[in-house]
Amino acid sequence: MSAGRERTALARSTAQASGVYHRISYGPSEANQLEIFADRAGAHPTLLMFHGGWWQEGSIDDAGRYAATLAPLGATHVAVGYSLAPSATLSAIVAEASAAAAYLIDHAAALGCDVNRIVAGGHSAGAHLAATLVTELAPVHVQRAISGLLLIGGAFDLEPIAESYVNNLVGMSADEAKRLSPVHYQPQRNIPVLLRVGEHEPSEFHRQSELLREKWASHATVSLATVPGRDHFDVLEELDTPGGSLLQDARALLEISGT
Repeated sequence: MSAGRERTALARSTAQASGVYHRISYGPSEANQLEIFADRAGAHPTLLMFHGGWWQEGSIDDAGRYAATLAPLGATHVAVGYSLAPSATLSAIVAEASAAAAYLIDHAAALGCDVNRIVAGGHSAGAHLAATLVTELAPVHVQRAISGLLLIGGAFDLEPIAESYVNNLVGMSADEAKRLSPVHYQPQRNIPVLLRVGEHEPSEFHRQSELLREKWASHATVSLATVPGRDHFDVLEELDTPGGSLLQDARALLEISGT
């Protein structure tokens, strides 16, 4: 078991023993699951987190790890599971991301979420899915409900990716690559968008985030920063380690105190 999945397992056991824990379906696919963690009952600012894996790897087991640091600060953490390529098309996966957000919004009170403070986050392909939620790719009520974005090492311009090995399994068409690229849309309201890239990530990840900042700068409050000393994978330790820079970013977006 990877270190990230071990941290998810620990977060589960902690929430089940002494906190608030739910695992529910939001759609028809077996992968369509939300896993919800909180320290205590009540409606709390919420991070809705999408795992990475180029839309073809990973699972909900990779996205719950951050509950261990967020829940003690008074947040509700929601990990999202979604279908993977090649069993699902990228268009279908993007639709599932919207369905997950819509379910959370519609059932926010029952699930311990403050509907006025729902931040969407993601890593790599998960950052792409999170970004779609504030564009025309998502239903209007989802666009309006997302109060901020934490996008880590994301993919926002899919046309070059469609020409890479990644597309061997994803199988996105040229039309999908253009239509599902967040850089071709704008946020529907002015929200804080934090773009973060590990210092040692490949140059393409830096280019992707720089391009999204350029495209969205006049429509949202966009901040782009490099995470010193981190690569595409270990950058996530900055979110599930007390005092980590990404944890501080999440805290700021969620408007919660603590370290």
